[in-house]
Amino acid sequence: MRATVRDASGSQNDLPRYFTSPAPIFQRGNQLSQSLPDNHPQVQSFLDFYSKQIGIQIPALSRSKLAPLPPRYLDIADNGGNASSGNFNTSLVCQSCHDSDWKVTGQALPNMSFWAQGFHSTNPNYQTKNDIAANWSLFGDWSASIKALAGRDPVFLAQVESTRQLNSTIPPIEIDNLCLRCHSPLGQRQAEKNGQKFSHSMLYATPPGSGFTNPLPDDPLAQSQYATYGALGRDGISCSACHSVAPDKGLPWDGSDFSVFYGNPNQNVFGNNVSNRIKKAGDTTTPPPFPFTSSMTTHPGSIVGPDTGLNTAPMSKLGLNLATASTQPSPANPTPDSYLRDATVCGSCHAVILPQVPTTYGKGVPIPSGYKGPASCDPAAQKTFTGDYLTDPCVGLDYEQTTYFEWLNSGYASGTATCLTCHMQIATTQDAGGNLNVAQYNSDLAQFYGSNTQLTPRQYNRHTLLGINLFVHEMFQQFSDVLGVDFYKQDDSVVPPYLQQRQPSGDSSNLVPNPGAEDGNAKGWTGSIQAATQVWEPNLSWAYPYSGKYFFTVQKNALLSVDLTPFAKLIDAGGVQVSFTGYVRCDDTPCGGSGTNLAFQVMGPGIAPPPFTISPVTVGYWSSPPFLLNPLAPGARSIQITVTAPTPVSVDNLGIQLVDADRRTIPVYGGDPQQAPRNYVIAQNLLNAEQSIVDLALNQAQGQAGVGKPAVQVAINSVKVDGKNITAKVTVTNNAGHKFPSGAPFRRAFLQFELLDQYGAVLWASGQPNAYGAICDGPCNSDGTNILESEFTTDRNALQPHRQTIRSQDQVQIYELRAADDSGVITSRELQIFEAVKDNRILPRKWVPPSARKPTDTRLGLNLQQMAQLTMPRSSVPGSELSTDPNYTTLNGSGVDQVTYTFPLPQGGTTPTWIRVRMNYQSVPPGYLAARFKEAVGDLTQGKPGPAMQRLIYMTSRLNLDLGLKDRANPASPRDLVENWTMVLGEAVQPLSYAQPPR
Repeated sequence: MRATVRDASGSQNDLPRYFTSPAPIFQRGNQLSQSLPDNHPQVQSFLDFYSKQIGIQIPALSRSKLAPLPPRYLDIADNGGNASSGNFNTSLVCQSCHDSDWKVTGQALPNMSFWAQGFHSTNPNYQTKNDIAANWSLFGDWSASIKALAGRDPVFLAQVESTRQLNSTIPPIEIDNLCLRCHSPLGQRQAEKNGQKFSHSMLYATPPGSGFTNPLPDDPLAQSQYATYGALGRDGISCSACHSVAPDKGLPWDGSDFSVFYGNPNQNVFGNNVSNRIKKAGDTTTPPPFPFTSSMTTHPGSIVGPDTGLNTAPMSKLGLNLATASTQPSPANPTPDSYLRDATVCGSCHAVILPQVPTTYGKGVPIPSGYKGPASCDPAAQKTFTGDYLTDPCVGLDYEQTTYFEWLNSGYASGTATCLTCHMQIATTQDAGGNLNVAQYNSDLAQFYGSNTQLTPRQYNRHTLLGINLFVHEMFQQFSDVLGVDFYKQDDSVVPPYLQQRQPSGDSSNLVPNPGAEDGNAKGWTGSIQAATQVWEPNLSWAYPYSGKYFFTVQKNALLSVDLTPFAKLIDAGGVQVSFTGYVRCDDTPCGGSGTNLAFQVMGPGIAPPPFTISPVTVGYWSSPPFLLNPLAPGARSIQITVTAPTPVSVDNLGIQLVDADRRTIPVYGGDPQQAPRNYVIAQNLLNAEQSIVDLALNQAQGQAGVGKPAVQVAINSVKVDGKNITAKVTVTNNAGHKFPSGAPFRRAFLQFELLDQYGAVLWASGQPNAYGAICDGPCNSDGTNILESEFTTDRNALQPHRQTIRSQDQVQIYELRAADDSGVITSRELQIFEAVKDNRILPRKWVPPSARKPTDTRLGLNLQQMAQLTMPRSSVPGSELSTDPNYTTLNGSGVDQVTYTFPLPQGGTTPTWIRVRMNYQSVPPGYLAARFKEAVGDLTQGKPGPAMQRLIYMTSRLNLDLGLKDRANPASPRDLVENWTMVLGEAVQPLSYAQPPR
């Protein structure tokens, strides 16, 4: 599917829009990657390597001494069923309807689940436990994305911890509150609404009795009174962060007030002079006034979706107003568009503004002479810093990330490609109409749906929301216990955590097809039982449900038979007990010893134990029956619930659970078996995300599924051997819709060019990484003694310049953004970025230079000439050839980089036979890690890293990168995707003469 449109200039633009995702493929089956054991020799080698680079010994750490984050199943917060409360819900509330893998009947896949390619049989008689399906539901995909895990991101939290320590004049909670605006937006906004600053310590807070041992017992902000903020904060960039974005004036959006997404220029954390604080003295271009930095306007209690005609009943029962996120129709556009399918929502986070805090900053500190402050700073009127780094006119602001601006000024934005094209592709569909249900209905959800059980099939975008940050993602797989990525208390639990908790509308039974009679009937029961909303108790008052809208009333007796066939294997293994729960009250007098009771009987072949009875039943209020355990003999295949009531009795929220020999609890469902046997497994959600990263990196360029185009391609255009010299021309093509790399400024990519002999031995190399990802001067020595000076330098003049021609092994083409602080020292501290010393990241296709933009050119509320100015390539590194490189200075040259390698052929030894070029990518480069480690064990901490840095040191030193993930572009010779702490995104090989490929 391709769309041909014309951009503003009238030229054809055939960029694709939405493409169907490829079939799921899990290269490791259903197994998560595993970390290296503590005693693995690579662990100490890693620590020794970095200790040598920073000149300080990094301590060995124990997993048991780390401060773990609370498990995911504790991330429950809700608005109490009150849409006007101003309180957010966490994603586990949304999971109840929008997850596909928790209540499956028979062999059929649930909504939004898909067979994994090559691993399944469609014939139930031949399926095995190895047949794998993928959970591509909205929750299934999102829950394992970096967005969902942003509040637990180990690299981000370690950086925030360092920033708190490095800026001693700024209260640490102020830094937390700023940084977590983007990574934990719901927690930060909820705290802000209540007049509270959000602290990273709140991420450890859980309710009393949660079972989680607080690793920071002495930190007042990590205590249980902050549990709601903690749950919302750990939930990362959660559902409501995007689906609560709406204009203050109400829907539909007028299409002109972009402060909905980019922030109000007069009401934001940076004060009302944003443009002049971004602008440097003497600049001729004024940046946009919007503060960005996750400034989107959120409205708790309102959920906006991209479509119309949806069932509003479930949302309403949860205290949420469901609306369509649309633009105002006009004569030119009579069919409203959904702004959720546009890039503006993404732009609110992916244009990050941060303060530029001087190294000598503090309240009352004199502003140094010669200080290069922002245009808002008047040295004649202001002699000292105010101490409020967020609003101080003499503290500049700058863009830490401009991913949104890069896309906006590319050829993609003028076509039909948006952020969703690549990062939220249309899911595979199984019907001719291309539509699927994106929610589900089952008995556990009856309390939300009521009488309206409609599901609206539609085409939907997968909520993968990923880049190619594979290294951090593997940390979540390999250290899920440390980072708290546990969805259920029990591995075999099938009911979402929210449905196991006390809810705004009351408890939810897991027993009968209509829990607590919430749909107004007594389906599954026989006898004199009916659903009621209230009942009169003589001489007392009206009785109402314990929870929900309905409860059961019994006049004489009633019976429910529960089929245990789905649990036959478990029961026959022995050691299974039965747990019975519920709420009972008497509707009349006399009660108690009069014979009113609740009987619980286990039935099975040859089994007739006496029934358990609950008596007396108390009149006047709901009472919970005692927690009963009844032995269940092998062979039992059913349970009967019998209510015997000479005096009228009411029951609500009845539930049965099986408790196995390991004390795990397995819910039992009433009526027809709901959890039927199945001979396949649903792949763990983290594996969905891993595969999406692989797809995006290797074969989903420009949103096209399975086309074999990696994010960045590398090609050898020509090779010439002239006497004793060799010349090769290499072209790198950026297939992403923004610069590559983009996002966090410490990421980098580099070319690895190698001359090989016929056996694959490296004779000459530029850009070869060692085992820790550090680039060597030529082929790497085994003892690590030939690392390039530029790898760990803070000297701006020692960086690798951008080159058009490379002539020696100590010259490497590295695509990166490197910045300096106010003293000119290279830094990766996000609040000290004063100057972009080098930005030669590969431009997106059809990036437009400022000279080709008119001052009146606008798109999505932003001036394109400003966008071009803010995303310009730049370099002040000595020897840089960036300013004369046509690939970075001309309109038609953008999207590629062409590099010429020319050098003398090695003399003696084996014969040069092959050239191999790789495009390498590092989301966590060695120089960045070394800087964090040095801060963590240096003088600022007296050698005692904080909890987040301890986790990062432990996890990076034990991160197993032998993942078994392959690039299968060449099926005959699949290549490892990860080598030497580096993702190999592309490879090109060319012989100097006819020869067999190198081994």
